[in-house]
Amino acid sequence: MTVLGETYEFKGFRRGKKMKKTIIGMFMVLCVSVSSSYGETITLGAEDDWVPYARADGTGLANEIIAAAFKRVGIDVTFKVLPYNRILKLVEWGDLLGGFNVPLDEESKKKYVLGNTPLYDAVSAYYQDKSKPLKGKNRDELVNKEKVGVVLGYGYGDHFLGAVEKGNIIKEVSKSEKTNLKKLSVGRIDATIIYDKTAAVLLKELGLEDKIEMAFQNETTPIFLAFSRKDPKSQYYAHKLDEGLAKIKQDGTYQKIMDSY
Repeated sequence: MTVLGETYEFKGFRRGKKMKKTIIGMFMVLCVSVSSSYGETITLGAEDDWVPYARADGTGLANEIIAAAFKRVGIDVTFKVLPYNRILKLVEWGDLLGGFNVPLDEESKKKYVLGNTPLYDAVSAYYQDKSKPLKGKNRDELVNKEKVGVVLGYGYGDHFLGAVEKGNIIKEVSKSEKTNLKKLSVGRIDATIIYDKTAAVLLKELGLEDKIEMAFQNETTPIFLAFSRKDPKSQYYAHKLDEGLAKIKQDGTYQKIMDSY
C-alpha cells in the first residue's frame, strides 16, 4: 500500500489500489466518528437583566431550559450576554442566530422565526403602591390615563399596546424594572407591569415588599427563543429546540428546572 508516497508489501502480496481505498475509507469513517462525538455548538443572545429568567452572569431559568433542551438533541449552546434591546437588533439584522426572552405577539411573529413550543408561560401583572391603589380593579378599567412604567424594548402584550394607542394609559419608559419600582415607590408613576417571578425577587431586594403589591394580572404570555429570519438554518434550529423541549418535558428535567425557580 502507499502511505505518504511510500509503497509497502504484506505477506508477499502486493496491495495496490484496493488496499489504498480500504485505508482511505477507514480513515474517513474514523474522522466522521471523531467529529460527531464533539457535537455541534451554537451561540445565542441571552439578556442580562430579567431575574430570575436571565441574569447578567449568563445564568437563569431560560438559560437552563434552552441549554438542557438543545443538549438532548446533540447541540451545545454558548450564551452571549447583552442588553435585551441589543439582542433583538442583532437577531433582526442576522448578526445573531437567536436570542431570548421574546414574548409572543403579532410583532414578534413578523420579525423572527419562532418554534411551536414556548420556553415557558410568564405571568405579568400590574403592581401598585399600597397607599395609592389604582381606581381600576382589572386591566380593562385602566382608562384614566394612568402612568404605567415599562422597560425599553420589553413586550407587554397586545392588550397593553391597544390601551396605549387608545390613550387610556400613558406609557412611561425606563431602562430597568428596578427603576420602575423605585419610581412607583415615590409616586412618579401610578403602576408598573412586571412578571410575577421577577417582582418576587426585586421587591425583596429593594426592601419594598411592604409598600408595593400586585394589583391585578395583565396576562399570561408565552415566552420564546427567537431566531433570525436572515439565517438560513433558523427554521432547523427552531425545530430542534421544539424536539429538545419535548424530550426534557417527558423525562422530568423541564419541571425540575421550573420548580427550582
